[in-house]
Amino acid sequence: MSNVLLGIAAGAAWNLASFWCLIRLLGAWLGPKPSTKHAVAWLLVKFPLLYALIVLLFRIPSLSPAGFGAGFSLVLVIAVAVIFRNGVRSRGPSVYAR
Repeated sequence: MSNVLLGIAAGAAWNLASFWCLIRLLGAWLGPKPSTKHAVAWLLVKFPLLYALIVLLFRIPSLSPAGFGAGFSLVLVIAVAVIFRNGVRSRGPSVYAR
């Protein structure tokens, strides 16, 4: 049981870190002050580092892959529920309205 709980915690934490990096990446790329340098930096954090971390996590024998998937999915389900409940709100003028 503790293997599954460890997997759930790892999957949820990894997905939250991935969402956080994606938000930062999109903000650096499409925000009010776009910065290619910052966008590339977030690309380097999100893809190589986070995916290398997932490889290391799956090498831990006590981590349940099914638990990881459940924790990962739980974050997605909560994010979609929050979006449906609150709607998508703009924080300012659309970047496409230029």
